[in-house]
Amino acid sequence: MDSIIILDVSDLEPPQPMHKICQTLSTLQSGQLLHVKHRREPVPLFAILTQQQFDYRHSKESEGKHHIWIWHQGDQVALKQLNEASK
Repeated sequence: MDSIIILDVSDLEPPQPMHKICQTLSTLQSGQLLHVKHRREPVPLFAILTQQQFDYRHSKESEGKHHIWIWHQGDQVALKQLNEASK
């Protein structure tokens, strides 16, 4: 099991990024962290994540380069991996 799953949706046209992200989230296990690379800030996704009990962190690297890290709420193992990956 990979602990960090990287999903690059930056070349996809809407609504494909949302579909790909939601599909990947359905298989995300405890201890895993999803790193989404996107060309936009996917604001509608954030409400869905909260509803489905995921936590996330968003950062904008530059124009057209967004990173969204997603994990299950309360998953301390995934959060620790995020903190290590962010160093």
